[in-house]
Amino acid sequence: MSISQAPAGRLWQAGLPVPGPVHGRYPIRPYPEHGQSWVWLWMRQALQAPPTPPHVGQRRWLMAVQEGLLKWGLLDARGFREQLLQLRGQLAMRGFKPHLVAEAMAAVGVVLQRHKGWAVHDVQWLAARWMLDGRLVEMATGEGKSVVVALAATVAALAHVPVHAMTANDYLARRDLDAWLPVYDALGLSAACVLASMQTPERRAAYACDIVHVTAREVAFDHLRDQAALASNAHDQVVLRGLCLAILDEADSILIDEACTPLVLSQAVEPAGRDRPQRVAMFLAQQLLNGHHYAVQPTRLVQLTPPGRARLAQLTQSHDGPWRLARYREEQVQLALMALHSLQRDVDYLVQDDEVVIVDGVTGRQAMGRVWSRGLHHMVCLKERLPLPPDTETLTQTTYQAFFPRYHRLCGLSGTLWEERAELMALYGLPVWRAPLRQPSRRLDLGWHLDLNEAAQHQRVLQQAQAHAAAGQAVLIGTDSVQASEALSALLQAHGVAHTLLNARVDSEEGARERELIADAGRPGAITIATHMAGRGTDIHLHEATLQQGGLHVINTRLNTSGRIDRQLIGRSARQGQPGSCCTCLHLDDPTLVSRLGVARRLLQPLARWPVLLRLACRWLQRSEGRQAASQRWLQLLAAQSLRKQLRWSGKDDWL
Repeated sequence: MSISQAPAGRLWQAGLPVPGPVHGRYPIRPYPEHGQSWVWLWMRQALQAPPTPPHVGQRRWLMAVQEGLLKWGLLDARGFREQLLQLRGQLAMRGFKPHLVAEAMAAVGVVLQRHKGWAVHDVQWLAARWMLDGRLVEMATGEGKSVVVALAATVAALAHVPVHAMTANDYLARRDLDAWLPVYDALGLSAACVLASMQTPERRAAYACDIVHVTAREVAFDHLRDQAALASNAHDQVVLRGLCLAILDEADSILIDEACTPLVLSQAVEPAGRDRPQRVAMFLAQQLLNGHHYAVQPTRLVQLTPPGRARLAQLTQSHDGPWRLARYREEQVQLALMALHSLQRDVDYLVQDDEVVIVDGVTGRQAMGRVWSRGLHHMVCLKERLPLPPDTETLTQTTYQAFFPRYHRLCGLSGTLWEERAELMALYGLPVWRAPLRQPSRRLDLGWHLDLNEAAQHQRVLQQAQAHAAAGQAVLIGTDSVQASEALSALLQAHGVAHTLLNARVDSEEGARERELIADAGRPGAITIATHMAGRGTDIHLHEATLQQGGLHVINTRLNTSGRIDRQLIGRSARQGQPGSCCTCLHLDDPTLVSRLGVARRLLQPLARWPVLLRLACRWLQRSEGRQAASQRWLQLLAAQSLRKQLRWSGKDDWL
């Protein structure tokens, strides 16, 4: 099997490598070399970014689409198929030329009108075009992102480019396939979805289709397995057809929030026996005193003090092997202390069916199949007195930060990209285009509130929820963890306030219970308490009576480390020009305030009288958190780049 790793040139060039005699059966870009300067990298990427046509050029292109709609709409079924066949040939030969893209989108638009009864808006046409040019598009909630993804995917597939349309979970992948399959069939395109439960033959058959709906995690792991198969000459085990075009839904979540999450391909090994290092480390950690032998930082990292290191050396005097090495024993015990004191049940993880299930801190959902590395997951199991999972050894690993630049073209969209546009340009070479609203926003911001403690905050939230529900609005209360959501739920229940609770305990791949709760959240007077699950990708459809009484009122109860999470939550209200309102209720013991300001957070108390100043101060803290996280991602990228260079010098493949 041949693998093409020739440089793809500028991301916005018209042609795209596709599987075949020219580019091989597995087209893929080589790893980009970023250098050591973030500023220089940003400048280089900006110079290579796709140029933005002038306003007049955009209007002319939209006029070409409208003319195409009239032309394609006059064709009968036979004429439509013949013209579409000719257009596919031109797209395959000439690539994404603007006039060909306009023709293709017009054809897709006619099919959408016939099979869905939908009319595509100008902003959606432009967004799909920018995505095919290798851009990211920020579109507000309710502006029709799914239509834009379908437009871009079908046009690329008409050009015979294999398309990976990526979404958050298996349920959404299956849902999107079912929703758009009639459109794909009408255009003569094949489509499938890849689910975590599928075996190798099923995956290979799915990836052979023109359009594949799949999660980013599944594609990344399938790529790792492909590279392992190719390295061992097991070509019959390869499932992908290369990395040609990826369309990312909620792109900032994948490219920023989960950029450095390790994706580890491992295999089971023989258990180490009763004296596993994790058991020894947990025993040693329980002999140390908090505040004297170790300290838990506001960032939840654990540091051993000099007395702690001395005590640890004393405790391991009779141990053999690696326990005599200071670096090894200190690292193992620090991991054990993190399991004991930093990772919290019902916040960072759940216990279900005698297993530890990680809760994704960004989405609030169960991270099925994900485990902590370096033995930390085993230590959490020991802490909860659960059976230990099998021991594993790492075969290979990657991150989204290293994986996605290997696509010949990468694009996507989200409701919150603008804040991260500099990093997205520097690391991925992706400009961000901000789509204008089709209708002005009618959201009413009722300000920010700051209370002394969590109890006072809960009372304020209770009063606000009761008041807005009594007025006929639907109310959504956003929390940051299962524990926090259940604490608020207990308070409302104690006061006899009817409500529903949506958190990771009701999360599942099928999503049936979640759909029921979301459907009920839009009725007049409904109160819903939810974690971040109610943020990204959640559409709360409001009853007509709710709209007449002011729509959805959102109460944010946490200063999240990223302002994008706040925007995602607040974006559930006032969609598509609907009425809506929001407010933010914080307290001085908020974890973000504690970690960033410590005791100095008490200085914020006078700002409670001036909500505007309070908001500015909190936004400054969030930007500070964002800069620190971006710096960590940059350092990890440089470390991975250095490791790849060392592997090349040793003669190993770059995927190892």
